[in-house]
Amino acid sequence: MPERQPKLSDQGKGAPETVWRSAGPVVVAGLSAHLAVVTLIKFASSGPLLTALLTTLVFAAITLACTSRQRDIAARPTRLLMAQLQARILAFVAIGVGAWLISRLLGTGAAFYCEPLVPWRIEIALFGSFAIGYLTFLARARQRAWVAYPLVMVALLWIAPFYGFFSAPLFLGISLNSLCPDRSSITTLLAAFGMIAGEQAGLRLAAWISGDNK
Repeated sequence: MPERQPKLSDQGKGAPETVWRSAGPVVVAGLSAHLAVVTLIKFASSGPLLTALLTTLVFAAITLACTSRQRDIAARPTRLLMAQLQARILAFVAIGVGAWLISRLLGTGAAFYCEPLVPWRIEIALFGSFAIGYLTFLARARQRAWVAYPLVMVALLWIAPFYGFFSAPLFLGISLNSLCPDRSSITTLLAAFGMIAGEQAGLRLAAWISGDNK
């Protein structure tokens, strides 16, 4: 998920607060969606398609609510790289710990995330993150970047939940808790790094095409 870049009004805020404002939406939305997954599996025995639909709606709605107040998500790709790194690390740690706590109470959700009917391909992770970076940057030109990411997730509801909604910290945190047998830890790490690279490639291509390289 493209992190929100701090506005001018954020520059007077403390660094921890600024990093949390960037990482917060994916942490809150990601853990809420994960909780929906394990709850549906444990208490409703929902099929994978229905579970994907409901959890995507949860993720999109919470993401939209978090970013609607900020409305400058997915800003310039070449700025504040350290803040982006800190936000990703914070998101990964928070999601990993939160998913582990949920697994102690309700389960890991592996029956959903490791569904054999859903194809597992690193290239899907790369393409999804690239598309998100590209579309959210272009949407920024119309001041709609804050809504682009949730809408893309709804459009990709059939595959997005299985790939951590194409957010590297969310994908990595959930995957290391579910431990699907068809993918190793190395493969999971490569996919997460690939998501970051794909997102940056999409952002930079959109910046180049639009002539906005600041």
